[in-house]
Amino acid sequence: MIRVTIIALALAAGTLSPAWAYRVLEQLEQAYELQLGQVRLPDGTTGTVVFTPCNTCRTMSLRVTEETSYSVNRSPVDLPTLRQQADSLRATVDGQTRAAVYIFYDPASLRVTRLTLSP
Repeated sequence: MIRVTIIALALAAGTLSPAWAYRVLEQLEQAYELQLGQVRLPDGTTGTVVFTPCNTCRTMSLRVTEETSYSVNRSPVDLPTLRQQADSLRATVDGQTRAAVYIFYDPASLRVTRLTLSP
């Protein structure tokens, strides 16, 4: 009798586990991964990033704000440094095709949250 009670309690405790809880995950960011040659970087901290996501897609532009963060090879930089690095990579054909630009943006407001250059 005690064995049946222990098993029943163990099964009841297993069904009360938080692992069965229903959770909704909200997607905070979406991203584009593009070649450097496909992207026009913003001129200032309140400009726009202009790019074409695919060969058959229309050209898109997303706004950057003062809260947008910039990085090169995962190291935080300011926008002028990012543009300087991009210009030096654009000077070579290999840099235009091999360097990647990652544009992370908020899907609700269409504002760029992070802009990353990876040579």
